[in-house]
Amino acid sequence: MIAKTMAKTSAEITSCHPLSSEWVLDQLSSSLQLPVSECPLTVAFSGGVDSTVLLHLLACLRDRGDIAEVCAVHVHHGLSRYADQWAEHCQSVCEQWQIPLTIARVSLENGGYGLEQAARDARYQVFSNAVEEGGCLLQGHHRDDQAETVLLRLFRGTGVDGVRGIPEKRSLGNGLLLRPLLNVARSSIEDYARANNLRFIEDDSNTDERFSRNFLRQRLMPMVEERWPGASERLVEFAREVGQMNQTVQQQTAEQLAACIDYRPQWLPGQQPLINLTTLQSLDVSSRRRVVRQWLKLQGIQPPSRETLEQTFDEVIEARIDAEPLLKVSTRFTLTRYQQMLVVLDEEVNLLAFEPMIWDWQKEPIVVLGDRSLICSAEQEHNGSAIRLPQKTLLLKRRCHISGDEKFAIAGRRGRKTLKKWLQDYNVPPWLREYLPLVFDGDQMVAAPGLWVCDGYYANEGDGLALHW
Repeated sequence: MIAKTMAKTSAEITSCHPLSSEWVLDQLSSSLQLPVSECPLTVAFSGGVDSTVLLHLLACLRDRGDIAEVCAVHVHHGLSRYADQWAEHCQSVCEQWQIPLTIARVSLENGGYGLEQAARDARYQVFSNAVEEGGCLLQGHHRDDQAETVLLRLFRGTGVDGVRGIPEKRSLGNGLLLRPLLNVARSSIEDYARANNLRFIEDDSNTDERFSRNFLRQRLMPMVEERWPGASERLVEFAREVGQMNQTVQQQTAEQLAACIDYRPQWLPGQQPLINLTTLQSLDVSSRRRVVRQWLKLQGIQPPSRETLEQTFDEVIEARIDAEPLLKVSTRFTLTRYQQMLVVLDEEVNLLAFEPMIWDWQKEPIVVLGDRSLICSAEQEHNGSAIRLPQKTLLLKRRCHISGDEKFAIAGRRGRKTLKKWLQDYNVPPWLREYLPLVFDGDQMVAAPGLWVCDGYYANEGDGLALHW
């Protein structure tokens, strides 16, 4: 719904309220690496009182010539029956203040974290796309938002990095995200809106206590403030102190993480970092948990709750030595452990479960198999895997196409073993074994790309070919 039918153009406003355009200009100047007048500024404009006040302050700065231009972006979630009216309201305000507005309609995909998180993810994707190269997106979060965020994270379970709450500044897309009002009380923002007769939206969902933040705002925080006046401000100060101390801890964690990271490109497509558990276990208990949290964030995974982090250690990292543990940490990512490495498996990586196929390697040296490819090239590596391929078409199979009793001899290795035993001997991770393409000449195995060459197909170094997958 729309509330507060009050408006004046920025040129008409002369307010003596402490929250002033000069104050905001000082905040921006201290946060940016270049002059404010040279930085493209975009306001995340929901139409609520916070973003309306912020947009108005910037419009004043523009009209005074302190900034060159300001634009706005409104995210249309489509969740409320008033969503269209809100977009129209934002368009009207921006037209009145002569501010270019982009209205971005999004569709929400619930990835298992609830509607609130899905809406947040959609918003920040829009915001990231809206930031110009070297530009800045501004949000109207205030001190009360910060206090609520800190409490929510504490109640849900968080580490030290979560206690510090909402950051005043962070990178976003090709630029920065700034929250210049983060140390301003909600009451001051509302006073400014009243003093300047601003019109803004009252979101009908703000009273829906099914949403955790609304429950906190409507019920819990008023009781806390009644019992301990000024508690919100002290909570924000506490979060700021924790944030300052955490900077030192973060630097230490980054150094420890760098020491723990290893890579196994033959296990996972691309340069995906793994955690060397031997190195990790040499750290103290608190450092181990911080390193694992940071490692998960590095790979785009939602920072885990304390409960999930404990599960990671209990069920994966410290599982019995012969276990093949799996722990799902989101709808997309699963944690496992292999050869003293902590691994993230991405379900969006496509490993093709192909049926037996004819391979004319002379005409088609590259076969695309999902996100990996089988490649035949001139032998250059000196690893004893040079291969002599028959001058005819070959057959590609997977493990499931081969009898579990059948045994094979590998060049340079003693004895004949089943495929299962050879895969174990060559340390092929369990998640790859069913997708590994195996090259056959009729019923005779020729090679496992990048691993071994069978008897009868080995070539001298420099005289053969190389197979990679």
